[in-house]
Amino acid sequence: MNRFDYDRFNGFARKSLDDFLFSDLWNHDIFNESDMHSAAYYYIREYFSKHDRDNIYVRCEPLLDGMKPDIVVYEGSKPLYVLEFKCFTKPDYINEDAVYHDLDKLANAVDKFTSIKWGFFHMIYDADEPFTFSDSRLRRAGYSKISFTSINARRQEENSRRRVRYDE
Repeated sequence: MNRFDYDRFNGFARKSLDDFLFSDLWNHDIFNESDMHSAAYYYIREYFSKHDRDNIYVRCEPLLDGMKPDIVVYEGSKPLYVLEFKCFTKPDYINEDAVYHDLDKLANAVDKFTSIKWGFFHMIYDADEPFTFSDSRLRRAGYSKISFTSINARRQEENSRRRVRYDE
């Protein structure tokens, strides 16, 4: 078995997982946060299965030093990655307190466990205005080793164009 490639999983969690979740949202497979958790759990397990990683375990809502992250990836008994998810289906509504609460949870886990390589936050929302955090903004806010990924159901985040078939 080859050495575990942490950077490869970071790329998967930042880009591919985001693409999979968007595809599921667009195909009406995600309607709420619970669906989002289930889909992410499936894709993460599938990722490790394809890479023949028998010693990697993916757990939903495990108790981790008094915290319950949505998903934790373990190598043996050591946590490697923590993931949090938010889904705001109400149009033009984002509960920023809930977002910061989850970012704080990720930051606490990263600080408490030296084995954690990275924390990932994924959010689905429906708004005209984009809501995202750049890596530099996260660092300035004190969130190191955390990635923020958001999916706007209404508009493309890169160019703010309204999504084709959104009104359908």
